[in-house]
Order: sequence, then structure tokens, then C-alpha cells
Amino acid sequence: MTRARVLMVAITVLLAVPVAEAQIVSPFHIVPVVAKVAGAAGTDWMTSASISNTSDVMADVTATFYPENTNNTPFMGPSYEFSLNPGQTVTVADVLGSWFPSQGNTKGFLMLLAESSTGQGDALLAVSARVFNNANPSATYGQTVSTSLFSLIFGLGVAVLPGAQWDSGKRSNVGVVNISGEPIDLLITTYNANGAVVATVAKQVKSFSLAQWSLQQLGVSNLSNPGRVEVELDPDGISWDPCDPLY
Repeated sequence: MTRARVLMVAITVLLAVPVAEAQIVSPFHIVPVVAKVAGAAGTDWMTSASISNTSDVMADVTATFYPENTNNTPFMGPSYEFSLNPGQTVTVADVLGSWFPSQGNTKGFLMLLAESSTGQGDALLAVSARVFNNANPSATYGQTVSTSLFSLIFGLGVAVLPGAQWDSGKRSNVGVVNISGEPIDLLITTYNANGAVVATVAKQVKSFSLAQWSLQQLGVSNLSNPGRVEVELDPDGISWDPCDPLY
């Protein structure tokens, strides 16, 4: 029987002004997209991250990488471990290249889990990530990616991503992280600025993995005046059996 599932949604808008956001402190964070991939016109995209230990205990941190478009097993992806003193902040200029060099050129999502080194008190982290390209040796261009703790869809909930756009100057991409133990089936609908449906497509995201699509891949040829994208679980793939585990 198909189970009700949980997924996480993030949207990436390229060639738009990045916005820095404050982070909520927690022992657990998910960075919905980390990348080390070749882009168009000779560009190379990568991800940097800053992790702060805001607690008064030493934190043992495990970072686990889940590659895109892969059926991954919970807590069984390649991992990197490090410790942070109370109040310490560490910045990694190239997350995949530094922590997971064996993964090569790829993208996916990152899970961070902190525990107190002594078992006393809570280890709390604040995490900020940035996806950028380094085509210009004098500067980089990119945007902040917020860690996702609350952007969850349960059952028939809908994630709404306003401001989606696709033209020669701005290109929006929709990324979905599945943190359930099974593949999930999605319906992704794009609306124009007046609320009319532009395209609806069905997609699947493998277990504990990231999938990302451009608006063009979602059936949108042009959306110059920003509209919105709505992401929902396919209702045909959900059961409401109360004895069924919730993922």
C-alpha cells in the first residue's frame, strides 16, 4: 500500500538578486542543494557553507551527502565528520570538492546532524550555504540557499513558489528533496501572473534524493511576467490508512 509521504521543496532562481536570510539554530539542518557542476559558457558552479556552533558545548557534526536522482538509503550516503568548539564558526569554500571529492561533478542535498561531544547539553548549529559560479577570477556570482527545516509537504499539502520566471534574463528552477524512504510522485503546476495554468507535469523524486528541473523542463517556454509554481504530492499515490507509517 502506498504511504502518505513527506517531501521538502526549494526553489532556485538564477540571474536574480540573492537574498541573505537569518538561520534558525537547531541540531539538524538540511541544505536542499549543494553542487559542483559545469555550467554554460565555461562556468563552474560550486557551493560554499558556513556552520556556527551557537551552543556552549563542543559539537560533533556529521555531514551526509545524498546525490541527485539516486535512490539513497537514510544516513548511508558518504559522510564527513568534524567538531566545532563552543561559539566556533567554520566556512568551507567548496563543500563537495573539500568534503566529498570522490563524488566528482554532481549535485544533491546535504544533511547536517550535531551532537554534544560530552553527551551533556544540546549542540545547536546555524548553517548558511551559497551556490555560485566562479567564471570571473576577480569575483563570483551566486545566491544564498536557506536550510530547510519547515518547508515540508504532508499528504495533500501544497508548496507554493511565487516569483517564478523564464525568459532571456531570468531562469527559475524548481528543486525537490525527498526525505522519505520511498520514491514520491509529484504534480508540478506553473501559473502565469494572472493565475492561469501554463503547464502541469508529473515528476518523480527518488528516495532520500534531490531532483531539479528548469521551468522549460516543466513545460514552460516563456514566462516573462513572474508567476508561481505549485508542487504537490500526486493524490493517486497517497493513502490515509492510520496504521500506515508516515514518512
